[in-house]
Amino acid sequence: MNSHQNEQADLTGSLLVAVPTLLDPNFRRSIIFLTRHETKEGALGVILNRPSGRTLGELTESPDDLKEVPVFEGGPVEQQQLLLARILLMEQGARFESFDQEESLSMSDNRGFRAFTGYAGWSEGQLESEIRQKSWLILPPTAPLLKTVTTPEEGLARWRGIMRELGPWYRLLAEAPDDLSLN
Repeated sequence: MNSHQNEQADLTGSLLVAVPTLLDPNFRRSIIFLTRHETKEGALGVILNRPSGRTLGELTESPDDLKEVPVFEGGPVEQQQLLLARILLMEQGARFESFDQEESLSMSDNRGFRAFTGYAGWSEGQLESEIRQKSWLILPPTAPLLKTVTTPEEGLARWRGIMRELGPWYRLLAEAPDDLSLN
């Protein structure tokens, strides 16, 4: 088979949704916004449905207009790093914009900002392999899916809502307890 036929399309701006059988605690029940996907370079993304319960003002010296920006657990890579960003939904998809705090001071519209500790990363071919193994569902971004969640329970409810929409099999798997002996 020609290797070009096997190449995955550029998924930058897409959402990766963990299937219920993905048990890796780093990604279990996660919704990830893919900030970059390149066949030869790998992929990067941030987890959208894991709010930390903290704000930017609690973690760092922040300008007044950014003190209340919610902080999310963005992924298992470089968790000591803090990324300030916003996701813009446009007609042709969604775009991820990252900023440093000084840069954001000059912005007239600071709404929609989120901060992430860490990110998710995949080496060349790793994400494509996980998709072939059916560990992830790929969804287009929508306003309801990109809306900021404020609690871990709301984040889990967003993931479960996606599973319910996919049909009874996904719903059944999503509602199963983590420890099946409790069933």
